[in-house]
Amino acid sequence: MHDSLRIAVLYGGRSVEHVVSCRSAATVCLELHKAGHVVIPICISREGMWSVQPFDPGSPPACMPSRFDKTRMVSIVGGEGFLCAGKPLLVDLCFPVTHGSQGEDGMLQGLLELAHLAYVGCNPATSSEGMHKRIAKLIANASEVPTLPCISIDARETEEPANRMEDIYSRATNALGSRMIVKPEDGGSSVGITVLQVAEERAFDRAVRHALQFTDTVLVEPFVRNCLELECAVIRDGGSLLASLPGMVIDPLRSESAFLTYAQKYLGTNCAYMHVPAPLDEDLLATVSRYARMMASAMGVEGYARVDFLFDPEERTIWFNEINTLPGMTTKSHFPVLAASMGYDWPTLIRTLVKESLAREAHRKRHVVSSVE
Repeated sequence: MHDSLRIAVLYGGRSVEHVVSCRSAATVCLELHKAGHVVIPICISREGMWSVQPFDPGSPPACMPSRFDKTRMVSIVGGEGFLCAGKPLLVDLCFPVTHGSQGEDGMLQGLLELAHLAYVGCNPATSSEGMHKRIAKLIANASEVPTLPCISIDARETEEPANRMEDIYSRATNALGSRMIVKPEDGGSSVGITVLQVAEERAFDRAVRHALQFTDTVLVEPFVRNCLELECAVIRDGGSLLASLPGMVIDPLRSESAFLTYAQKYLGTNCAYMHVPAPLDEDLLATVSRYARMMASAMGVEGYARVDFLFDPEERTIWFNEINTLPGMTTKSHFPVLAASMGYDWPTLIRTLVKESLAREAHRKRHVVSSVE
């Protein structure tokens, strides 16, 4: 067990997943405190401003505050780390729980590396590849992990002349069939998704333009009815990359939504939950777990991630869906449940993530950065 560390929990951000991140931060701050660390919550406001926030472990909030505090403003200096109100803010380790754009896509991770700040989780390249579903699919295909076919639509393709959407719609139906799911190519938490049970051009147009409110690139895939959603936790521990057996997502309102919505993930009283392990035969469970390790290895996962799959029970077909390099850590999130199923309860998980992050940082400091004469 490492001695008490000063750990900055970074959360919030300019993302549609801002609130989810604030809820994840509340859980992580409390668990870090229980592990004996000094917690420094740093919120990134919706406007992109950084400030230190209060945290009372005796009365932990369900959602960390996210209002910018000018008197505790945080800035970041290349090679030197954080400043708070113009004075150095000493931090041993950063624990990002930012979800979505500018937090999960490698931008934040790159900024921390430029500031010479150690952090938990994947590096900038892996984070970026994981955020972009089309790129993750290309890596999956190269690694012989099956995926659904897809097409991507750039925002500029939908501009004038008006007949461009007709051409895009024809391309989509020819490649994918009449049932489609339309979503942001680099989004998360089911934001911006539309299911087209029977696609027609006008509905397709609306779905694409809805997704384009959140991104510049839209991903379109065939919609598989009655498929099961399976998820695996992946954790790097020493020289091993470990994957849980898959859990199955149980959605009490699935018949009404056709897919797992944002509300069903995080809001209300009938939220989705995990059945761990999924009630499937052992060979299938082992196959999905193996695919999760293959994807994590191919993408260079560091720390932890969640790898999601779709399963058609009639055809017994498995498809990689997406990888989340900063999965949710709320009290209702699936990753902690999956991690616990493989022996990583919160104390063990925190200890492992801290140990791995510090070991990675120590290894990096040994790299030669001066020119070779």
